[in-house]
Amino acid sequence: MSGQLGPKLLLNALEAAELLGVSDTTIRELWGAGHLKFVRIGKGRKVTRAELERFITEHEEVAS
Repeated sequence: MSGQLGPKLLLNALEAAELLGVSDTTIRELWGAGHLKFVRIGKGRKVTRAELERFITEHEEVAS
């Protein structure tokens, strides 16, 4: 049934880490350092896909 709703709007650390190809510890460190915004739901933290895209865009580098 969740397939009919489309992709999740909020991702936990494990899901975000899988999308970015990093560890969930890295996601938590980015949250802790204030580099990645999150939404608090209960005791947990979630990140939006838009926030992951913003982070990638702002940290892209070009070799010089």
